[in-house]
Amino acid sequence: MKVVFSRRAMTALLVETKEKITTETGGVFLGEFRDEICYVIETVDPGPKSIFTPTYFEYDVDYINHLINKLSRIYRRQLDLVGLWHRHPGSLDRFSSTDDGTNSKYAQLSANGSISALVNIDPKFRLTVYHVTHPLSYEKVEYSVGDELIPKDVLELQDITELENRLT
Repeated sequence: MKVVFSRRAMTALLVETKEKITTETGGVFLGEFRDEICYVIETVDPGPKSIFTPTYFEYDVDYINHLINKLSRIYRRQLDLVGLWHRHPGSLDRFSSTDDGTNSKYAQLSANGSISALVNIDPKFRLTVYHVTHPLSYEKVEYSVGDELIPKDVLELQDITELENRLT
């Protein structure tokens, strides 16, 4: 298993991390599993009503669900929820027991399991990515970034003309 991030997904992750530089934050990944590769096309931020502290954060679930539904329909092939990420303070790059519960829940959503990533800034940015399966098991995986590494049909947007015709 390996993970490929679109430039947009990685940029969104970095922007969210920078905006919440003094607290934990995170988001969810939208994409597709194909041939032992997880393609992460979009990263959804945690939302305006999230709770952010230096050692804990909580998603704005209504916002996340709304944005997942909107973003996934922009693409010709609907994107799936493939995982999540969050920032840990300092250099802690392993999951807490709370994280284990969340990761276990996400891993059950798909036969492919899910992706879970930790961001650290100690003092440089570091992303550690894991493939999570159920029952709870973690495998550290390599990742790369680049739209050219993603099959064109995964990145393909809905056809504008087709969408316009459906409106009339």
